[in-house]
Amino acid sequence: MKNKIKKPTFWNVFLLILMVTFIGFGGGNALMPVIKRYAVDKYHWLDADEFDKNVVITNMLPGPMAIQALSYISIRSLGFWKGSLVVILAAMPHVALVVGLYFALTQLPQKYLVVVQIGVLSAIVGCLIGFGWNYFKKGIKESKISLWIILFLSTILFSLFVPTPFNVPVAIMLLFIAIFTTHYIIKKKRISKSTQNSVQKTEITDKNDAKGEK
Repeated sequence: MKNKIKKPTFWNVFLLILMVTFIGFGGGNALMPVIKRYAVDKYHWLDADEFDKNVVITNMLPGPMAIQALSYISIRSLGFWKGSLVVILAAMPHVALVVGLYFALTQLPQKYLVVVQIGVLSAIVGCLIGFGWNYFKKGIKESKISLWIILFLSTILFSLFVPTPFNVPVAIMLLFIAIFTTHYIIKKKRISKSTQNSVQKTEITDKNDAKGEK
């Protein structure tokens, strides 16, 4: 049984964005499990399928993935103007904190920053592995292992050999759309041609049968 979707208040979304942006180490994919835990599992503002689609779309778009995902949740729940306002207001404290930290950290010795970076990176890697593993377990039930191998190898090759600024996900998305659109058009033309040939053969057969009866 699916959980009923609930509508959050202005302050519910504000506090979620405030919390997520303040623990925002590692980028969007590292924060997605946190967003899912609250927006889907705890508060039921979205269902799991809609959240998964949101993850896919925000991965393809340029820009900060976490803010895009939170903006979607906010605007979907509160409307465009109210949702946009809460995102801007909730993100401002984080922006101020980052600016303050930037100037403060320039006064610290480099060795302390290295220790902090190692700790943060370890947490980020753990979050990404757990997040990816959950999606792998879910996807392997619906897709063949050969498809996963192809996607894995394609991702590695794309990351290693496609230079900046061409290595953006939206480029791959447009490429796949072009490939599938071309394939669909060709397939549709073949089906249409095959149908026309079948109709012509049927008409010829009917004419021959009619002549034979005469």
